[in-house]
Amino acid sequence: MSNVLSESPDRGDDDGATIKRDQLFKLLSNERRRHVIQYLREHPEPVTLDTLAIEVAAKENDTSTETVTSAERKRVYTALQQTHLPKMDRAGALAFDKDRGVIEPTDSLTEFTLYLDVVSSTEVPQSVVYLALAALGVVLAVGVWADVPVVSQVSPFWWATVTVASFAAVAAAERFFGRHSDDP
Repeated sequence: MSNVLSESPDRGDDDGATIKRDQLFKLLSNERRRHVIQYLREHPEPVTLDTLAIEVAAKENDTSTETVTSAERKRVYTALQQTHLPKMDRAGALAFDKDRGVIEPTDSLTEFTLYLDVVSSTEVPQSVVYLALAALGVVLAVGVWADVPVVSQVSPFWWATVTVASFAAVAAAERFFGRHSDDP
């Protein structure tokens, strides 16, 4: 995977594989483009412009894809086709075939998402969940080492198993259930 970030004032090398950090943040400053990146991160296969427009319209209108109106879909479709997708294609986040109306994530999309933590006001960012699990593991390890009565009565192997299983459970839930469902 190539690095999409460049500290240089220009776009980068001749093949357009890098992008200046300010350009990246400008690209991510638009909510509609963040919705596109989030959708492609969760659905890494090629998608039609029509499907993407419905998905983004549902997010923007806080509704399900089944209840998106024709006007909502058309407004998003037009903006994606004329502005957002060409800009994201030039930046290397995705490949947009305007003639076929197909959008495909690129390998660089992963690097774009490193700067993107899309969560609703009712969700806890994924990084906070993992940080809390790591902190709990450290507290348990210190408790066992310091011979804290309740903690040290349980086998260190058990605490290690619980900690690793917690990480695995959160990762599995993230992978299989997703953090951002289509339901409002």
